[in-house]
This record gives sequence, structure tokens and C-alpha cells, in this order.
Amino acid sequence: FLIYIFISALVILIWSLYSTFALLAFLFIASYHFGLEDTSFLHKGNSFLDQIFYLVKGSLIVFAPLFFHFDETLKIFETLMLNNSFIIFLELEHWIINICLIFGFIGYFYFAYKNKFEDFEVLFLDMLSIFILNYVFSPIIAFTVYFCFLHSIRHIISLSNELDKNNFSNGAKIFIKKALPLTVITAVLYLISVTFLSNYFVLNDVIIKVIFIGLASLTFPHILLEYLLEINEKRN
Repeated sequence: FLIYIFISALVILIWSLYSTFALLAFLFIASYHFGLEDTSFLHKGNSFLDQIFYLVKGSLIVFAPLFFHFDETLKIFETLMLNNSFIIFLELEHWIINICLIFGFIGYFYFAYKNKFEDFEVLFLDMLSIFILNYVFSPIIAFTVYFCFLHSIRHIISLSNELDKNNFSNGAKIFIKKALPLTVITAVLYLISVTFLSNYFVLNDVIIKVIFIGLASLTFPHILLEYLLEINEKRN
């Protein structure tokens, strides 16, 4: 817990000093994480090419809002203190977003092919839901719905099965019991952060900063913890 909290605090510190680097690193790692976690239940591949396509597939979460709500998404990046020169580059080279979106689609096709098109409809509906969410809703709403009701739900189901392989309902209860204290602490810290920062920024900007910088501070140690657990399992 102490190491986890230390890494979270370190991420926030680095973001305050090198915001552009921190944001780009977060988008890169989050894309890989989303691609891996949302595919691993169908595909257990671990080759170097698989790792690349986890990143490519997960990047759809980043480029879909840029494609459907370009100006609004750039405004979020600007709020998160992305360098102005990088924002201007995205405005001038808009075609890059289209190409990356196509690559994201190819990432889904790659894993469908690797899985011999078994459960193809799961991957198709996953991709379709990301497109629909980002077409209909603003980037913040679309990402929130995806993160809470598509990405996290899968993770919760997977963990509940691991906690009790014979009784999913009991596994879910154990998960809730273990997750509830940290969830409450996170919610309290969120409210404190919003209240404090609202003295210096407008409320909409505060919400964006707390959501994404806070999420980054949780994502980095979360991924590191999973990596260390995986190494430990291989040793045993």
C-alpha cells in the first residue's frame, strides 16, 4: 500500500512538472492496458506482435473522441496542460487521427483472426459500442460510460471468478468487501481535490483535471502491480 501510494503521488508530481510528457505517457500506457484487459479474456497470446496490437486496439479509446469531437477533445488536452505546439500539430495534421482510427479497427480484426473468429461478435460489439458512445456523447461522458460499464465491469467479473471459482456470487461479495474501503477513500479524496482546486480553476476544468490526473495516478501503480503479480505467478 505504501509503495502504491508513493507511485501515485509521484505521478501527480511528475504531471505538475512535465504535464505534456505525463499526459502522452498516460495515453500510451492506458491504450495498452485497455487493449490487453479487454482482450485477454478471449485471447491469451503473449508474443511481441500481440503486445503491439494490444496497444493498437486500445488506442481506439483515445482516437475515437478525437475523430468525432475533435475541438472538444483538444480542449480537454489543453486543460490537462498539453503543450500548445502539440495541439497545433494535431490541428494541422488531422489525417494522423484518421490513420490511427483505422489502425485501431485493424487491431480488433487481428485478435478476431487470432481467435479464429470465435466469439467475433464480442469484439465487434465492443468496437461498435466505442464508436456509438463517442458519436452520441461528449468525450467525458463517453469515456466515463466505457470505463465504468465496459472496461471495469469485465475486470470485476474476472476478479470475482478468481476469488471464488465455484461460486461467482460469493466471489462478487468478497470483491465488494475488499474494494469498498479503498473506493470510499478515493471518493473522499476526489471531493477534497475538487473543493481545493475550485479555488484556483473553473469547476469544469477542475473536474477534468481530477478525473484524468487522478486516474493516471491510479493506473500506473495498478499496471505495475499486475505486472509484478504476473512475474510472481510465473516463478511459483
